[in-house]
Amino acid sequence: MFALLLCLLPIQTWLINHLASDSLEPHTLTVSLPLPDSTLELNGISQPTNIDKIFISGNFSDWYSDDPFYQMQQVDENRWQYQLALHPGLVEYKMAIYLKDSPDPVWITDPSNPDTAENPWGGINSVLNVPDWPKIRITTKLFTLSLLGAILLFFCLEPILYWLLHLNMPFHRKLMWANLLILICAQVVFFGYQLHQSRQLIKLSLTDAVHNMHLMLASEDIDFNRLPEQRAKLKYEIDDFFTRATTRIDSKQNSLFQITISDFAVFDANGELLTLHHRDQNRGIQQDRAARLGFDSTEDYFTQGVWAEIIPIAKAQALSGQLVTGKRSRLINSVETGRTFQSEWALGFSQMIQPIVIRGQLQGFYGASIQVKLFGAELLKMLLFQLLLLSGVLALASWLLIRVGKIVTEDVLLLTSWTQKIVKGDLNEQLKINSQDEIQQLAENFELMRQSLNGSFNRIEQQKSNLYFEAYFNNLTGLPNRKKLYSDMAEQTPHALMVLNINQFGQINDFYSLATGDAILQEVASRLVDYAKEHHANEHQVYKTSADEFAITIANPMDEQQLMTLAERIMDEVSEHAIEIDDNELYINMIAGAALCVDNNYSRLHQQADLARRFARDRHQRFRLFTEDLLDPKAFEDNMHQSRLVAQAVQNDLVVPFVQMIKPLTGGVPKFECLMRIRLEDGHILTPAMFMQTALRSRLYPHLMQSMLEKSFALFANQPYDFSVNVTLDDIADPIRLKQLQALLQANPETCKRLTFELLESEQITNYDLVRDFIKLVKPMGCTIAIDDFGAGYSNFVHLLGLDIDIVKIDGSLIRNLDTDAKAQQLVETVVSFAKKMGILTVAEFVDSQQVLDKVIEYQIDFAQGFYLGKPQPCINSARRCRSSN
Repeated sequence: MFALLLCLLPIQTWLINHLASDSLEPHTLTVSLPLPDSTLELNGISQPTNIDKIFISGNFSDWYSDDPFYQMQQVDENRWQYQLALHPGLVEYKMAIYLKDSPDPVWITDPSNPDTAENPWGGINSVLNVPDWPKIRITTKLFTLSLLGAILLFFCLEPILYWLLHLNMPFHRKLMWANLLILICAQVVFFGYQLHQSRQLIKLSLTDAVHNMHLMLASEDIDFNRLPEQRAKLKYEIDDFFTRATTRIDSKQNSLFQITISDFAVFDANGELLTLHHRDQNRGIQQDRAARLGFDSTEDYFTQGVWAEIIPIAKAQALSGQLVTGKRSRLINSVETGRTFQSEWALGFSQMIQPIVIRGQLQGFYGASIQVKLFGAELLKMLLFQLLLLSGVLALASWLLIRVGKIVTEDVLLLTSWTQKIVKGDLNEQLKINSQDEIQQLAENFELMRQSLNGSFNRIEQQKSNLYFEAYFNNLTGLPNRKKLYSDMAEQTPHALMVLNINQFGQINDFYSLATGDAILQEVASRLVDYAKEHHANEHQVYKTSADEFAITIANPMDEQQLMTLAERIMDEVSEHAIEIDDNELYINMIAGAALCVDNNYSRLHQQADLARRFARDRHQRFRLFTEDLLDPKAFEDNMHQSRLVAQAVQNDLVVPFVQMIKPLTGGVPKFECLMRIRLEDGHILTPAMFMQTALRSRLYPHLMQSMLEKSFALFANQPYDFSVNVTLDDIADPIRLKQLQALLQANPETCKRLTFELLESEQITNYDLVRDFIKLVKPMGCTIAIDDFGAGYSNFVHLLGLDIDIVKIDGSLIRNLDTDAKAQQLVETVVSFAKKMGILTVAEFVDSQQVLDKVIEYQIDFAQGFYLGKPQPCINSARRCRSSN
């Protein structure tokens, strides 16, 4: 929740700025004849004709004392318009129509504006409601910040209270400290709100002071449309105004202005200073500060120092007409006193800039430096008073909370003493508390609790038994589970252990349903238990260790032959007799593995027997006894080493594409096939035979393939050659990998036109729809499709007929002995002939001698590839040099 609100702050600011971007654009007022009937009826007039002029009258700005008239411009015979500059808030206006034959105007509301309001004289005015976005921005920001503060306070206060209530101290003290902490937080929040309100009131008073100054200048006939030309007049009027009152206490209104504002300036519309004035008491101080900081004058001191940071902000927000406040620039901090810093911190600002906007046009700015010590001192006094008040409230609350807490804890301590006796087994003493509250109710209920304790103890024992059964026994069969097996082997010493598994049990579940599978498991468990009881009494114990796996511990000593015979008998007992379920007879087969305990190594018996069972399953054997040769420590070590290498290759991006030249046999530009390699940090190169199986089993192959594709594209991006990459059915069947491949093709539209995808035919293309969809996806981008290793595995000419194939790469198993093997020659000749009739190019792989190459040329195969023509190389130039040398 907190993170969501924090993310909403910039979104909220952007949204308000976006909505406010055109809020002060001039509003077009239009009057068209004839006037609507609703306007005539509302204003009680008849349709006017012979119009001479139309004026707009209203109170459009509180920066003027007059009531202005704006004349509308006639744009054609029956239409008048005026672009009305707006300011935030309600704009009330009316239109005055002057007829040529009448000296008195006809007053009407705006025909195109249905919003109206009653004026104080009983009439009706048209109204434009211009949102005050600066105030809306401040209000919404304060609301959001308050909500964030409340959430943050809650999340900070809750763990503190939790920690406090769990301290080792009397309860009445915990109650006192918890309530005091909450009271302090509430008081801090209240003080913050009060400080904000005080700052806003001070800002309003300062705005009013600047407004009064503006009205004074307007009354002295200052033309604000030509401020730069009136520098001398401005200086005279402001100097005259500043020198009227020189004391801090005066009954005149001007005296208030003198006290609240110490320095005052007027700027033009570009922010250039026109005139700067100081109170007589401040002039010497400001000149001294300017000299100490190296400024040539107080004008430079203020424009380049005091107001250096606030002037650009005011210029950026000028057309909003809003007062801009800020602190002194950091450039002049060295000449300020500590008291000034304290006052500025309390007030939140010390400087202000007010734009002068006349009829929607920026004419200039007023700048002022306020008597920050005066306001700051008052705010600091308020803070001190709040602290004193808080101290008194905290002292009184502490005393009251301690008293209340002690009264409450007396009964709690009595109850605690009684419960300690209950814990020790003394259930005879009765508890009497007369507190007339929840504690008394609790004491009365304790007697009922004492009576129910015996019943509760019995239920607890039963639950303990049930939990033990659930933890150590299988619910379906009632047999002990794997956890019980390991627990028993830690306490007992079985001589051998046998693991039995129902063969293809998953298919039984899929074919007959899970309910049938459960019934089979129950019957198998019953037969195993019956056999163990009938033939070996307490010597064997049957366990259910996994979904379709059972384990039998064998306590009596026996050799390998006896253990094998026992396993065969047990499996015959289960498999030879049909299992009847719902009038159906079902037969099952079992596979078993066993292990004899050697050197009292009981902890590994189950793993060894299970390894033997899996070994028997993989080799289609019925039983296998564990022997040390089943363990291959070197193979395990090699597998781990390969896994680490593959993981390192993914982590450090060690995959590199090697390229092998594909030579055209009828002339033309060679092609290249990209082959995956891993270049270790020591420079050693790993071929796919060294890591591919490990990559597939460790699920790291997709990462290797993605890196291979990206680097292949980068290698051939600025080359003129066609190139190919190998893809498997798994690559195109995985939606994530396919999406990544599609994105790579779309990002390289020119390169993909030279790309060939080689589909591995040896993987048996069975999902034709999947392959067709892939071909339809990549071919429109310019890619071509090749069947790789054609002739390996179960080759099928249907692949060439059913798929839109461009190239057939004949497998090396046919090409390798093409110069000597007659059957290979016949098959290759058939493939080439069929491909040419289908318009499919052919490539001979594994060309390793001149004799084989001659045969390839003889059969008119289009391209040849093999070590004789060039081995895979790390770069294109190396692959081409191999061709030249060969």
